[in-house]
Amino acid sequence: MTRAFRGLLLLLSLAAYGALLLSANSSIAGGADSSGYLNAARLLARGRVSERIEMLSRVGLPDSDKDLFIPLGLNPGGRPGTMASHYSPGLPLHMAAAALLAGWRLAPFLVTPLSALALLVLMFGIARELGLSRGLAAAGSVWLAACPIFFGMAIQPMSDCLATAWVCAAILLGLKARRLPGWAAAAGAALGIAVLVRPTNALALPALWLALPARKSALAKAFLGGVPFVAVFLFYNMAAFGDAATTGYGTMLSRTMAPANALANIRHYGYWIPALLTPLVPLAWLAAGLDRRVSRRDRGLLLLWFGAFFLFYCFYEPFDDWWSTRFLLPGIPAMILAALLVARDLSALLRGSNTVSAAPRRAVLRVAGLLLTGAMVVLGVFHIRKFDLLSMKRGEAIYREASLWAAANTPPRGVLLTMQMSGALKYYTDRPIARWDAIAPERFPALRRRFEERGFALYALLWPFEEADFARRLPGNWKRIGTLRDIGLWRLD
Repeated sequence: MTRAFRGLLLLLSLAAYGALLLSANSSIAGGADSSGYLNAARLLARGRVSERIEMLSRVGLPDSDKDLFIPLGLNPGGRPGTMASHYSPGLPLHMAAAALLAGWRLAPFLVTPLSALALLVLMFGIARELGLSRGLAAAGSVWLAACPIFFGMAIQPMSDCLATAWVCAAILLGLKARRLPGWAAAAGAALGIAVLVRPTNALALPALWLALPARKSALAKAFLGGVPFVAVFLFYNMAAFGDAATTGYGTMLSRTMAPANALANIRHYGYWIPALLTPLVPLAWLAAGLDRRVSRRDRGLLLLWFGAFFLFYCFYEPFDDWWSTRFLLPGIPAMILAALLVARDLSALLRGSNTVSAAPRRAVLRVAGLLLTGAMVVLGVFHIRKFDLLSMKRGEAIYREASLWAAANTPPRGVLLTMQMSGALKYYTDRPIARWDAIAPERFPALRRRFEERGFALYALLWPFEEADFARRLPGNWKRIGTLRDIGLWRLD
């Protein structure tokens, strides 16, 4: 098989995988995360980082009541009576740029699947820089592509794949700087963008330090490359929240980080990482530290790359669901790369054995590699089907459908009391919303009178899981006037 043919086969495989991602892509502003990113992108495209909460003045309420009208995915802004994005500006900036280039209908939703494809290419490039063959480098990209957490994050408007792609870009450029020092500044810039996308990507700093050449000049160039993006991050925080050190995440880390979380998270990740990647990958990542055929600097790079993310999120708020492994996604490429290096060096030891002639040994090792890659793909497909990821597109579509349906079946001065649908309603409609979960039961009668005095009628758009709490908080003669799938539209008579 010629090199040109192998290259063509890789390109065709990448294109086929890209087609799969696009066909399964959920192009929907749904719950808090996806709608939050898209609402932030629309705000940034208008040249703004925060906006006035208009319902405060329309209903005649003080700025202190701002929480009543802030959808999921947004936080109180730095100025009184304003709201700004809960999320870092990196992904919204990418989405806004895509929308300005190609329109809002589809372009913002292509950022995630395209970043996933870029990530697979970057993975291949890092493997080659670490000395792996084209075959093993391609296998690493296949292993990552088959990983269900990667696939699940690649088909919805989330920051995980983009965050991981920029981390991998930084590592790749850092490795290239060992041969061409000018790449060091680009490596620092890539990590700066990665931090804009997700602040915890700063955990990749030790790995980038080891990827770069061991020269002070390279570190200085990387530092200068990253400074402009740190400045953008600080300026954004200042403009949105009035303080460069304040982010939309607020005190989230101080509330959710605790030593008591470590044991639960070690058990959780200790189960799901081997389940999703096979036990061989994490075991090989640990064994890579003992592989003397890999340089000490590269061993440290791979161990610190994943290890920093794993250690940090061990102290984060525990989750029971498999998808919480997405927090570790920026470090997972390191595990796969380490496993490939260990596999290469184990096969080299076996090839050096005198018990079997060289040609059969090579054939057996090649077949073993293909079987292992095939097993990774089969395991990934099993989990993708088990978690029903291919139907996510249809499931998420209800956010758009229900938002438009509710707008069509309520008057312009109908206020929609909602929670789960609040971000989607903001993105898809111009209907006023209020957060029922922010209204204390004892205050509801007075608020109801205030709305009615201003000519507003009260409606509610609720998922089934919201109905019981809603009824306890906001009692009254609520009448269901329609149902779309499981989502109910109610009117207060």
